[in-house]
This record gives sequence, structure tokens and C-alpha cells, in this order.
Amino acid sequence: MAKPAARRTSRVIPVFCASCAVVVGALALMFGLSAADASRDVDSTTLGIGTQVSTVEDEEVTASSSSRVDVQSPDGSALSRGASRSITVSDPDPVIVISAVDYTNSNTVAAAEQLGTTDPLPTAPHILPDESDGWSTGQVSGYSPASCYDSEGNPGHTTTASGVTLTYSSLTVAVPESQSHLLGSAVAIRYGETIVVATVTDTGGFEGYGRALDLAPGVWQAFGASSEQEWGVRTVYYKFL
Repeated sequence: MAKPAARRTSRVIPVFCASCAVVVGALALMFGLSAADASRDVDSTTLGIGTQVSTVEDEEVTASSSSRVDVQSPDGSALSRGASRSITVSDPDPVIVISAVDYTNSNTVAAAEQLGTTDPLPTAPHILPDESDGWSTGQVSGYSPASCYDSEGNPGHTTTASGVTLTYSSLTVAVPESQSHLLGSAVAIRYGETIVVATVTDTGGFEGYGRALDLAPGVWQAFGASSEQEWGVRTVYYKFL
């Protein structure tokens, strides 16, 4: 009976790691591997960028931040982003400034708006009306409820010829009785550089004294007088509108 063949076992010699070590060592010598970067000397010229060491002047940074960028529009024309623009603003036209208007009468308000404005632009130059355009000069007095008398001679009469009540804030005037057809009309009155647009609401018998108008309290107060006696009789420019 034949003997069974002997089992052979192969032995693997652990030379792999050793071989690798030899190869790595040879490569290190061949290519001259240096030490890790962390062990190199640090270049101090790169420290403090943006603080102590600056490679760009402030003027250059400013110029760069406002640089012009050209782009193409859909139709192929060049557009510019960030480009400076100049806007021309025209100076306001000169205006006639009105200090006071009788806002209780819509016709007077409309007439005042045709003449000038009560709310000019701060930069608008102020001008006075052209005196040759229908303006007249005349002496005017002032009156108030205290100086108005009824048919029995009692003071404090406040009913005017038009039926509008006379008050201490009325921006109205009286015309001579011969001009009663002007009742309801607007009249512009200028004293110095102050212009008031009032409504004719009353008539009076002062024409014989050479006076053209009698001013209600709201008008002579707008001209700076504190009473009708202080106002007295003064010369003004006036125009019926």
C-alpha cells in the first residue's frame, strides 16, 4: 500500500515591508525630499497684508471701487454701469408772492391763483406785478365793526352791502357807492412788497374824501397795522381782477 504524499506547506517570507522601506529610502535619497513646509522659515514680508504692509494705495482702491463697467444692451449698444451722471436743474421762474387771500370766496381764490402764489419755492425769486398792467394808485382808509354805524347811529354794525358779515378777520374791502356793480369782485392790493387779494363786499360814502377803498380789518392787519387808526389813510396800488 503506497504511502500518502506528504502535504507541503509554503512559507511566505515577510519581506514585503522591509522591501518597501528600502524602496522609500532610495526614493528619498534620489529626489532629495526636504523637511515639511511647516519647518521652513516664514517670509515676514507677507505678514500684515491690509494693515502694515499694503500693496495698493488708498487712491487706487477708491478708483477701483468706482470703476466704469461696460455691458451690452439687448440691441447691442454699449451701456455703462457705475458711470457718473450730470443732471441739470433749471432755476425756478420768478413769482409774485401773495401774502393773504380771502379763501371764503372761490372766485377770489381763482383770481389770486392767476396773479401769483401763496406758496413759492424757497429758491424762487420774488417779483412785483407790472404796474402798467391795469394797476391804479389811490388813497385807502380802514374800517372795522367798531366804526360802522347802523341807521340809528349805533356802532358795531356788521352787515355789509352784500350781506356778508364784517368781522375783525375779514379780508374784504368797501368801494364807493357809485361802484356798487363791483360787489363780489376780487381786488388785489399792494402796499410796499405785500400783496393781498380781497373780495369787494361793501360800499361807503368816502369817495368825496378822495379815497378809493376802505379796508376791512383782515386787510390792514395783513399790511402790518394793529388798528384802523394806526393805518389811517395810505397810498396803495390796486387792481380789480
